[in-house]
Amino acid sequence: MTKLSQDAWPELSGLIAAAPAAQVLEGGSAADRAHLGLTERSYLGALIAHTGGITVDHGWLRLLGGAGGRLPSVLDAHTDSSGRCVVGFDVLGGVFALDGGSLGVGDGRVYYFAPDSLRWEGLDLTHSEFLTAMLTDAIGHFYGSLRWDGWAADVAALALDRGFSMYPPLWSAKGKDPNASDRRDVPMTEVARDHWPAGTSERSDGRG
Repeated sequence: MTKLSQDAWPELSGLIAAAPAAQVLEGGSAADRAHLGLTERSYLGALIAHTGGITVDHGWLRLLGGAGGRLPSVLDAHTDSSGRCVVGFDVLGGVFALDGGSLGVGDGRVYYFAPDSLRWEGLDLTHSEFLTAMLTDAIGHFYGSLRWDGWAADVAALALDRGFSMYPPLWSAKGKDPNASDRRDVPMTEVARDHWPAGTSERSDGRG
């Protein structure tokens, strides 16, 4: 058996190193990984054991890892009684979660709570497939319609506990062009209050 089949971290760290403006955050917990019943053969297990999370695209996307970092841990998110396990979120209040039964069929695939539709959308991806996509240029395609001119500099200036409140809201008829929206730098708790309701779910083949 090869090392990569026993430990996904070397492969995952290679993806991170090649990702657009990605940063590994300090932290990580083997105890968290074990508590969730994961091994380091999985990307999620390796991410939890070795990192406190990852930021991608100047911090636009925040992928959750283990305890001890500046982001919530996956274990904290796993306590969600709704049957979801949150594994990441973005600066607009979009949330990525693994389906434990409340979003679809409970197969652990990734759903996205989209701030421009206020719906949980099935991405038809496993966590490892989702992570691979977000650590490549696929992230630009996924978020293309939600970004504005100069977004990278704006996002890079944000702390990890802050995001953007958009007005008119992205989900409204007048809010479909983010270049025409007013943006406020606000605590993520404020974005969460507006954008993280239970929502409804639907299956899709992705975004863009």
